Formats: sequence, C-alpha cells, structure tokens
Amino acid sequence: MQRVWKNCIVGLLTVALFVGLYLLAWVMAGNELVVPAFSDCMKSLGKLLVSGGFWRAFWTSFVRVVCAFLISLVLAVVLAVVSYLLPTFARIIAPWIAVFRAVPTLAVLLIILVWTSARVAPVVVAFLTLFPTLYTAFYTLLTGVDRDLIEMSRVYKVPVKRRIFQLYLPSVAPQAVRECSASLGLGLKLVVSAEVLAGTYLSLGGFMQDAKAYLDMPLLFALVGVCAVLGLLLESLGEILAGVMERSGR
Repeated sequence: MQRVWKNCIVGLLTVALFVGLYLLAWVMAGNELVVPAFSDCMKSLGKLLVSGGFWRAFWTSFVRVVCAFLISLVLAVVLAVVSYLLPTFARIIAPWIAVFRAVPTLAVLLIILVWTSARVAPVVVAFLTLFPTLYTAFYTLLTGVDRDLIEMSRVYKVPVKRRIFQLYLPSVAPQAVRECSASLGLGLKLVVSAEVLAGTYLSLGGFMQDAKAYLDMPLLFALVGVCAVLGLLLESLGEILAGVMERSGR
C-alpha cells in the first residue's frame, strides 16, 4: 500500500508539473494559434471522447499499430533465436539489420505510397523501425543469458523443455516485456506520423491533418495528448507486468 500511495503521489505531481509548464507556455506564447488555452484543449478532448467518428479512427489506428508490432515481433523472435543457435547466420543477417535501421522510414513512406495504399503504408513504415529494434533487443537478451548456467544444464543433461521454461524464459522475459511495451509506444508514434503524412482516411493521423488544415489548434493538441497518454499507458503496463514477473521469479 505504501508503494501504491507513493506512485499515486508521484503521478499527481507529474500531472501538476505538466499542467503548470503548459500554462507557462500559453502565457509566454500569448497566441491561441501557437499554444491554445488549456481549457479549450479539454473541451476539444471532451467532444472527441463522445464522438463515434473519433473512436472508429482510434481503433483503426490502434489495429495498425498492433499489426505492425505483431509482424515485427514474430519475425524478430524467430530470427533472433536462429541467430543465437547459428552464429554464422547472425553474421549474415547483421548487415541487413543495419540497413533496416539506417533506412529513413518517413522518407521511404513516399515510395511505399506508390506501391501500396495510404491504409497499408503506415504499417510498413512502423515495421521498418520496429523489426530491427526488436531483433537487436531479443538477440542481445539471448546472448546475455548466464553461460555458466547454460553449460551446467548441458552437463547435467537437463531436458530442453526445462531449459526453456526454467532458464531462458525467466532470464529474458521481464526485459522482453519492457522492450515489447516500449516498441508498442514507438509503433503508435510511427503509425500516427505516417498517417499524417499519407493523409490516411479515418485515422488519428487523418484527424490531426484535418485539425491542422482548419487551424483547430485545441483539437490538434487534444489528439496529440491522446496519443501521448496511450503511449504512456502501454509502457507503464509493460513495466508493471515486468516487475510482477521479476518478483515471481525470485
């Protein structure tokens, strides 16, 4: 309970600090087209939350994020395991991962839009960044498992199933959960950014593009706030789950 209260107090102080900084920026800007009033942003947020069109756009964008994440996750885990088991394969794939990481994803969006539609392009853009990030994270976690424990399990001929569930998973699972939650937050940012540039219809990015076109700054700030809060929730849930896994594994 002490920890819960401490987290609540820290959360409230963080919110108060954010509101204070926003009000300071509003006073310093002195222009509603640069920084709109906080109350106007809250009104726009209230209108969004009761709008059926907003929720359709929200879930459409979120489905894109999940699709990009799952495709990246499955491919990254499979290739990371193969690379861990076959060091030669790891050396072969390393340059390709470096190329994926170096590709300017939003610039490539223009090319992807020629090949696909504005509905598919955001998923591809998110994949180009999430896949190399997740692959590197999982490969690093696997190679970081205690070598002495691995060798001991081999000497004592521990069954493969027990090695996986009692050695590898407890070692990598908590940090893997953190990496996945962080990647979901990053995927949200990438997908929405790509939707804005692609002008994707019925999406959070499309809503932002419309708000910018009509100079509706309170609405634009409210939409950005929704994305920021969602990303924070995803990462916080991942951190909580990883903490639970670490405590249960002790």
